[in-house]
Amino acid sequence: MSVIGVVLAGGKSSRMGQDKALLRLPNGKTLLEHSIELLNGLGLADVVISRATRPDKIAQDISCIADQTFNLGPLSGIAAVINARPEATALLIIPVDLPFLTDELLAELLERGQNLQCASYFCKHYLPCYLPINNTTTSYIAQQLENPDARRSVFGLLKNANALALPVDSNFLANANTPEEWQRVFRHYSSHSFKGI
Repeated sequence: MSVIGVVLAGGKSSRMGQDKALLRLPNGKTLLEHSIELLNGLGLADVVISRATRPDKIAQDISCIADQTFNLGPLSGIAAVINARPEATALLIIPVDLPFLTDELLAELLERGQNLQCASYFCKHYLPCYLPINNTTTSYIAQQLENPDARRSVFGLLKNANALALPVDSNFLANANTPEEWQRVFRHYSSHSFKGI
């Protein structure tokens, strides 16, 4: 199998007021660097960034893949990766804004998805997810992107794929979309010990 790791990092970060991917964690790493490091540790065939431009200090061997159709959300980024990596049999997709995500959780998601050969995600959290690439997946994404009235949600994509929901401690999947939430991340970090941060 050829599983490609994907970091979704192309959003506007409008509520944060600055590029979330470049926010620095207490250990000095950016959220993007943290995400890439997690995926690199899983032995995947490749790791790519769904993003139009390459930030400074990101290794040149990490490809940045821009959306082919802009302002259509994460499905557009996923479609661009599928088109750019036709050898992929599955994608392991993570958003860039999960500071407490661990390699153990991603390894569990990858293992369950591969062993059961089905789309997988953590209960009530539609990203990260493991997504097999097949005609059902690609057809659904294409239909969603072509329909101007479609919701184009990752939830809809996973539901269409009959994805398996895995149990999880939601604290590890807390994200930050506003400056206030980002400050809470730091307060949470100071009172908890999370591997990798």
